[in-house]
Amino acid sequence: MEQLTLDLGTTILNDPLTDRQTDRQTWTLAEKIEYSKRALRLAAEMSRTYYEAPLIITYSGGKDSDVLLHLAESCLKIDEFEVLNSHTTVDAPETVYHIRNTFKSLNERGIKTSIDYHKNPDGTATTMWSLIKQKGIPPTRIIRYCCSILKETGAPNRICALGVRAAESSKRQGRELFGIRGGITGKLHFFR
Repeated sequence: MEQLTLDLGTTILNDPLTDRQTDRQTWTLAEKIEYSKRALRLAAEMSRTYYEAPLIITYSGGKDSDVLLHLAESCLKIDEFEVLNSHTTVDAPETVYHIRNTFKSLNERGIKTSIDYHKNPDGTATTMWSLIKQKGIPPTRIIRYCCSILKETGAPNRICALGVRAAESSKRQGRELFGIRGGITGKLHFFR
């Protein structure tokens, strides 16, 4: 049996996971949902304790973000989380409309939302187009820089939950439940 732990040796979830539970491919849907809710509750508690701020649910308007948001709404109080979209400048119009409609609905229910429009140090907008010019090549399946610049920098020194499926890539399969981005003073991310 294994317990989920932080690098500091702190137990993440109260009860140990059985051997069957550590093999996530054999989990039932109900087990995956319960595990995710427990992790979200813990992340919200950690955010309140260490940063005195609500957990950030990152939201791209995609299906993984919608599932994560649904899980957060089903297990957290409205003051325990807020929702952040990182504007990439290349989302399809339908995605932008979906984000706007979702944020309008969340705001009507008292859930705080915000959109991060990235800026360069000189104050100019950071866009996908300016990144392509700077990097000399558009992002590809092999050369990925857009997420690290446009999506993972919007909430420094905060705990963020990301809707990421392990099945998306081999790199994501090996991720731990919690990880630190941006050094010790960076933000703690929750994956899955």
